[in-house]
Amino acid sequence: MNFKNINTDLLKKISLIAGVFTFIVALTMIFSIIQLKTIDPLDNPVLTEIKEQYDSDPDNAVKAEQVRAMDLMARKAYFASRRQAETGSYLLLAGAAVFFFCQYLLYGNKKTIPGIPGQLPDETDIRTKRMKHILVSVSAIVAMAIISSFLLRDNLPDLARKRPSKKTEKAVRQVAVRDSYEPDPVNFPFFRGQDSRGIAGGSDYPMNWDGESGSNIKWKLQIPKDGKSSPVIWGDKLFVTGAENMQCEVYCIDKVSGEILWSASASGIPGEPSEVPEMDYDAGMAVSTAAVNARAVCAIFANGNLICLDHDGNRKWAKNLETPENIYGYSGSLIIHEDLLLVQYDADEKVSLMGFGIEDGELKWETLRRGMASWSSPVLADFNGVTQVIINGNPYVSGFDPVTGKELWAVECMSGDVAPSAAVNSTLAYAVTDYAVLAAIRPGTGASIIWSDNMFTPDVSSPVATDDYLFLATGYGDIVCYDATKGDTLWTRYLMDQFYASPMVADDKVWFLNRSGVMHVINAGPEFELLAESSLGEAADCTPAFSGGCIYIRGRENLYCISGN
Repeated sequence: MNFKNINTDLLKKISLIAGVFTFIVALTMIFSIIQLKTIDPLDNPVLTEIKEQYDSDPDNAVKAEQVRAMDLMARKAYFASRRQAETGSYLLLAGAAVFFFCQYLLYGNKKTIPGIPGQLPDETDIRTKRMKHILVSVSAIVAMAIISSFLLRDNLPDLARKRPSKKTEKAVRQVAVRDSYEPDPVNFPFFRGQDSRGIAGGSDYPMNWDGESGSNIKWKLQIPKDGKSSPVIWGDKLFVTGAENMQCEVYCIDKVSGEILWSASASGIPGEPSEVPEMDYDAGMAVSTAAVNARAVCAIFANGNLICLDHDGNRKWAKNLETPENIYGYSGSLIIHEDLLLVQYDADEKVSLMGFGIEDGELKWETLRRGMASWSSPVLADFNGVTQVIINGNPYVSGFDPVTGKELWAVECMSGDVAPSAAVNSTLAYAVTDYAVLAAIRPGTGASIIWSDNMFTPDVSSPVATDDYLFLATGYGDIVCYDATKGDTLWTRYLMDQFYASPMVADDKVWFLNRSGVMHVINAGPEFELLAESSLGEAADCTPAFSGGCIYIRGRENLYCISGN
């Protein structure tokens, strides 16, 4: 590069502005660290006081609205601070880069000017001193930028990707076709049940219990290792996962007696990382729910370990998919379609959907999805006789052929941190995420949004749909019923506590489990009718499983079997 015509004064001014800018932004972000450590927007004493007043007078509608409004403001403040931190990290790195480049142009390549004859300084020595000057002056700002960026960085934007489908073998057919949907009354094979739709078969599930007194508690069991994965069931066997540091395990439990039949290690898999990956402090390594069928149970963990076992705990195969790094950690649950294990693998560096042979673990196909990482899970649906995998992503809600991985349709409508999974009925798919929109989508060629709403948007909990109604629960404490076809709000109730567990439809009722472990049982109809409220006696974030007249709930400490008998 020719530096002869560079305006030195201009470079000095740009360098000064960039340096001051970077220094101020870095100080601001460091101050934000201190502020966020000392002032938690979600732990507001005024909000706590109003909640306590509401607890003493739960019928006070004014207090209820005050609590809801303040809770909403607190959560908006929390997410706003996160977005500001993300923006600040980019500004820091950009400012530091401009400053360094200007310093390099000014001093790193500038020719020395000879002085008095006989006193000519050594060129190499002067250039060395100049480079030291650059390193010393820049290192403080660059170090501050990097440290602040890593302390406060939320997420790095991912580039929009094309959507090739990388296949390792020929697809055996163009599209998948199944019989009509009918939930099994005994088997509860995936997160949110059969096809991961949130609808359970069976009837006569108990509505009243008390975890502290033991009323209608058939058994409870402390799982050896912690986890946020929900239980899945096949026959008389229940499966959950747990992890402590890098020690990951799959547990098989007799669903009748509550006895642990076996545990299998999911650690020591070639390629697994040596350290626990970065993740949300409240999540952990065992967030993803396992998938089970008549021949196998499969589980995945936040370090990328994917394992398949038979029903006796013998390892069929295992592999590491590399650590899916993102700000919250990995949370996608598994589903099985015929002889394929489907894995939604979302990370900062790659967003994909993969199909593995369930018997041998061979990668049959991998489709690189468009967009950025999300924390949702795949759902199986049948539209116009065609079986599809529905994924709620950012920004695309998409349908894929489960046999080939081919994208069938996509609608661009989501944004932000997408965690809820999609809901489906016989004609529509529903997608939502907080601070974005709830969208009812007519899938297929020319897929489009037929109605939308942004009043009630869950941040973690997934909605559930029947052909008539759509039900959802928000992180602010709202439960809502929509007309599934028109989008009209049929009823809402503010129940104060947050919801992470997804609502389930079973026995013509909707079951809403809040984070305090209280189950609200509502009639699955157009008018609000509270049928029962029952407490587990401990916090709960996992979605319950329904099987054979019993409800299985994983609390923060224990796994419960709830039975009317």
